[in-house]
Amino acid sequence: MFTKLKDAHAELRTAITELETETRRHEPDEASLSNARLKLTRASSRRRALIDQEILPTLHDLSPEQQRRVDELRRGASDVALLSSRHIGDWSMRAILADWQGYRRASMTMRSAMLRRIAEESAALYPLLGGSVEEPAARPGSTLGYASIPI
Repeated sequence: MFTKLKDAHAELRTAITELETETRRHEPDEASLSNARLKLTRASSRRRALIDQEILPTLHDLSPEQQRRVDELRRGASDVALLSSRHIGDWSMRAILADWQGYRRASMTMRSAMLRRIAEESAALYPLLGGSVEEPAARPGSTLGYASIPI
C-alpha cells in the first residue's frame, strides 16, 4: 500500500507540475490547458479512492496519536473536496479565457493547497504503511514548495 500511495502522490505532483507549466503561458492554450486540468482531476480522484477505499479501511490498532492524525486527515478530506469542486465550478474554460490572470492566481492557490494535502497525507499515512516521509526537493524554477504541514 505504501508504494501505491507514494506512486499516486508522484502522479499527482507530476500533474500539478504540468498545470503549473500551462499557467506560466502569457495566453492560455485551450487544448493543452484542458488536458492538464483533466489529468490533474483524474490523478486526484485515483489518489482519493486509494486512500478512502483501500488504505483507511485497513488501519487498525492505532495508537491514540495515530488515530487522531488519521481522524484529522479524514475530516480534512471533505474540506479539500469542497475547495476543489468550487474551484472547478468557478473556473470553467469560458471563465478562464475571460480572466486568465485571475485563473492563474486561483490555480496557484489550488495547486499549493493540493501540495499541502499531499504533505499531510504523507506525514500521517506513510509511517503507518511501513514507509518514511521524504519531502521531494522543490523543482528548479518552480513557484511551489513542498514543506510538510503538520496535521
